[in-house]
Amino acid sequence: MKAFFSRFCTGIAVLAMSATARAELVTEVEWQPLVSQVKRLVEAMDYLGMPVDPVVRRNLSRAMEEPGFESIRLVQDTLDPLCLAEIHINPESRVKVAEGAVKKQLVHNGWRQFLVRVHNQAGVTAALEAGSPNARRLAGVPEKEVPHQWMQMQMFNSQPLKKTLSGLELEYRIIQIYSRDEGKREARIGFNVGQGTQDIGFRNEVDILFDALPATPITLHVLDEKGEAAAGAFEIRDRLGRVYPSQAKRLAPDFAFHPQIYRYDGEKIHLPPGLYSFHFSRGPESIPETREVRVGTDPMEVT
Repeated sequence: MKAFFSRFCTGIAVLAMSATARAELVTEVEWQPLVSQVKRLVEAMDYLGMPVDPVVRRNLSRAMEEPGFESIRLVQDTLDPLCLAEIHINPESRVKVAEGAVKKQLVHNGWRQFLVRVHNQAGVTAALEAGSPNARRLAGVPEKEVPHQWMQMQMFNSQPLKKTLSGLELEYRIIQIYSRDEGKREARIGFNVGQGTQDIGFRNEVDILFDALPATPITLHVLDEKGEAAAGAFEIRDRLGRVYPSQAKRLAPDFAFHPQIYRYDGEKIHLPPGLYSFHFSRGPESIPETREVRVGTDPMEVT
């Protein structure tokens, strides 16, 4: 029993040390601009359909109301566990990256949003850019490369966030990741704030193992004006206007240069849960229709 208790305490100590090592506490940041940036961050997460957990929201609200170092610490204690990557820009503007603590969970044929933490010692005000050798467009790549080109990635730099870093010592940004596949997939993700800002020794890159959950299968019943089986063109978008499946990650018989896909009666598509606009037609001679379709977690059929 004593041996078990000793191992238990050792395990707790290791967990505590690893949690402490996840990110260095930034102490030199000013409270007022930090909480203003966090407020915009929360608004952006709501807009993207990724509202923060009620406990997180309460902690951030408390930090916004009480000026001082403890509120600065509370912001970091609350948001750091939600970060995919921790980015450190040193006084010479060199970028170093470490893996964040958030659960690396994606969804097949869908987008997920994550936070990234930026410790900006150089006061850089350039755009934060992300890149990956696993996020190139599929069109024209050799067949042997297709399994490795499974993701799409972009920084969210639209309102209510700013396009560039603010120059504040600490801020949080949003990265969006799309997975073409389901299951476990690894990606190498790098960050920079302009040409030549990558730290030496590949330290601006980090290898991350993701787990992409299955999307919901949807059986399409495509009928012509006589009620007979037919083929149709479908342009599918989410409420942010993003096309599904991603044009950058399409394989034959779908075309990367058309927003629509073509499916015959009885064929399936896979979409993550959410609200979508289906714009569909038989061809240029038919009258197109648009319908909203809410996708849940259970397999469904749409006629």
